[in-house]
Amino acid sequence: MPVRPPHTPDRNAVAARLAEEYAGLVPPDVVHREVAAAERELRGQVPPGALEEMLHRLAAYRLRGWAVVRR
Repeated sequence: MPVRPPHTPDRNAVAARLAEEYAGLVPPDVVHREVAAAERELRGQVPPGALEEMLHRLAAYRLRGWAVVRR
């Protein structure tokens, strides 16, 4: 397992948690794309130690919207 620098978010772990939360509502590839987009937007905008939590929150917010539109 590769070692990440301190305060580097584990984007795959965030995506896996969100894919589980939104299973049946949002396809996994959409979850991964939203997590990647959120990371690009947040990097440098929030303190490094808060990046993973903010990444989860922003992606989850967007996925809720995506799930509502799909219903």
